[in-house]
Amino acid sequence: MKRMGRIGVVAILLLVVSSLILFATENPLKPFESTYGERQLRFAMVTICTSVQFWVPVAQGMKDAAAMLGIEAVHMGPPGPDIPAVTDVLETLLAEGIDGISLFVAVPGSCDVIIEKIIEEGVPILIQNTGDEAAEKYGLAYVGQNNYDAGLIWGRKILELLGPNPAGKRVCFLTETPGQTSLEDRMNAGKTILEPAGVIVDIVDTTTDRGVAYGAVESYYSANPDVVAFCSVDTTGSPVAATFIEKESLIGSVFSAGFDLVPEVVEGMKKGSMAFTIDQHPYAAGFLSIMQLYLWNTLGIKPSWVDTGGHVVTPEDIPLYNLDELVEKGYR
Repeated sequence: MKRMGRIGVVAILLLVVSSLILFATENPLKPFESTYGERQLRFAMVTICTSVQFWVPVAQGMKDAAAMLGIEAVHMGPPGPDIPAVTDVLETLLAEGIDGISLFVAVPGSCDVIIEKIIEEGVPILIQNTGDEAAEKYGLAYVGQNNYDAGLIWGRKILELLGPNPAGKRVCFLTETPGQTSLEDRMNAGKTILEPAGVIVDIVDTTTDRGVAYGAVESYYSANPDVVAFCSVDTTGSPVAATFIEKESLIGSVFSAGFDLVPEVVEGMKKGSMAFTIDQHPYAAGFLSIMQLYLWNTLGIKPSWVDTGGHVVTPEDIPLYNLDELVEKGYR
């Protein structure tokens, strides 16, 4: 997949933050704001499933960037996977006069009409975390993980944990929103690693409701007691699978592997029910989205593609990177 001007996440964060610290008394770009002297610039991050815990560090990054710049930024969208509602939110923002939009596109083509309207009206927009197809189509920037590449990393680590003889072993993939491209990309990539090795892969829809998800995992295990791993591609299945393994005293015989860092995932790794997770630096996605929209508004510098990566996090990394505190505070 093509990437336009891919930038190192850490390098950008250090550059931007150090620049703002240098001018700590006032944002040096303030005089360049298109609405300087009238009102604050206002940006919006628009997604589905706003109630899902994944968005906590993304929104924290958004808020921190806004606070540094002295602007307003809000996270908006439906609490569940209601894709048409995203268009309604965007229409309202356009009517109110929004200055920039960071958009999550769950399904290819689902936001094409409104994206075209946003572009036609000259409002800065970029795509974040899911929707690189839309970014490619409309020549926009994408800020977030390359989900297929992350799925390959995830799949290789799962295969490693299955041991020297993986053929015939059963693994259950968990997904909260079937059809969402980021999750489908991760699962498809994982399959390309596991299935050629003879691993049996089943897929279970958990929904974003943790109670429903727990019941789905429980039912699957009852029907497939030979399963050796629950491997989630999102923030719902990861903690639920870890909790199920703990409650059923399956630590040592069944492991879970997931995506993202939420408190239950960190606890699961400490207790032994969670073998590893993939961290995509969601804080960076929120932070850099707002920073890039701001630079577009003030200096006319259009955003660049930023791959926030897919990094394996294991129990050994918890004390090494102070993950307990950072997760609790909403940064990881």
